[in-house]
Amino acid sequence: MAYAPPRPQTARAGTGLAPGPGRNRRVSLAWPRLPAAVEVATVAAGYAGYALVRLTVRASRRAAFAHAAGLWRVERWLHLDPEPSLNHLTAAHPALAETAGYYYGLAHFIITPLILAWLWLRRPAAFGRLRSALVLATTAANLVFWTWPAAPPRFSVPGLTDVLVRYHLLGAGNPHGPASLVNLYAAMPSLHVAWAAWCAAAIATATRTPWRHLAWLYPAATTLVVLASANHFLLDAAAGLAITTLGLLATRASTQPDTANPKPKPGASGPVPAAASPGRQAGPGSPSAPRPVQQPAVGAPRFTMPSHPWPPGERRPQNP
Repeated sequence: MAYAPPRPQTARAGTGLAPGPGRNRRVSLAWPRLPAAVEVATVAAGYAGYALVRLTVRASRRAAFAHAAGLWRVERWLHLDPEPSLNHLTAAHPALAETAGYYYGLAHFIITPLILAWLWLRRPAAFGRLRSALVLATTAANLVFWTWPAAPPRFSVPGLTDVLVRYHLLGAGNPHGPASLVNLYAAMPSLHVAWAAWCAAAIATATRTPWRHLAWLYPAATTLVVLASANHFLLDAAAGLAITTLGLLATRASTQPDTANPKPKPGASGPVPAAASPGRQAGPGSPSAPRPVQQPAVGAPRFTMPSHPWPPGERRPQNP
């Protein structure tokens, strides 16, 4: 009975690597692209979690101000305290103050969903990993908000101006305005910087245009705005960049040995394939091996076929 060669093994779904002896599998915390309705529900669940944290940490005002004072002491000790200079410059010029206020209140709520929609529609192969990184980073930020609330510098550092309240931007200062939906003690880490860094990373990794790295100007501008508006410390911005980096690393596939099909032991016998693989010389007993051409014996007469047909009725001479 002839041996049938095994069918080539296909790659496992979600791994990108074919199983088999000696193969590796890729492990990642990312999950694949889902239908649009499920993706929207995921975003809604993330905001619901943020709102839950906002309601829970209301009573932690004392702890939030104590943590903010600690951050301010660390920055002054490190001589990394640009918040007062930027805030005073911005508050003294209405045009700068209004630009910073509207940027802070609107940009991340507009740009981040647009990047998500663009990835889902135009870059489906990259959507799963990048969306998962954003969800993980936001979840990590919510855990910090829950366990370690921190007040923004506009509340905790004397002499700083809340530009949104001073210039009455986006209903700031109104107890029933949009500000009532914001966690006032969720300064560490900065989700504004985290989401802006994620947007830049998404554009830089999902496209191949030579201008893609200009997207990093967005998180740079966001960092400048959150400092100038006194909504975050510099350490808050650094922490926001850190959680985005961790989210991207966690969803980046890592390679591990595949134990589903262990390697054969040395010396173990196995079936011999019917056909040799490309690039490997076939053995003499293989059906695909070329048959040797028999050469006539030395001194034996050779017979050459004529180029014209034999006349009808004549017998074809035999080779002696």
